Amino acid sequence: MQSAKLLGVIFQSTFSFVDHVDYVMKIYICIYLLKQLRDQGRLLQKLHTVLSRLMYALPAWGPLLNVELVHKIDGFLKRSFRYGFTNKLITIQPLLDSATDDLFCKMKTSCF
Repeated sequence: MQSAKLLGVIFQSTFSFVDHVDYVMKIYICIYLLKQLRDQGRLLQKLHTVLSRLMYALPAWGPLLNVELVHKIDGFLKRSFRYGFTNKLITIQPLLDSATDDLFCKMKTSCF
């Protein structure tokens, strides 16, 4: 399987984004690491980094996520909430919907 990284997004020849999701979340999946960061007071900055990476170019690759990848991302976000790392439960679908709506709104208004 061939892949290419373009503007920070890993595209695979099969139009799968397994490698991209793994790349974005590889360090942050470990709950032990999250707990260590929380204890050092750096957790919010790291979670913001993860969410920024998830949101980056989300309208380009998000609609092509398969169910397994959606569950993987949602599982990470759910664990973050369960361990008190965030104050509300976030899932990928509302993030994708919001990012896509924002993109199309900007496209619509910039044309006129």
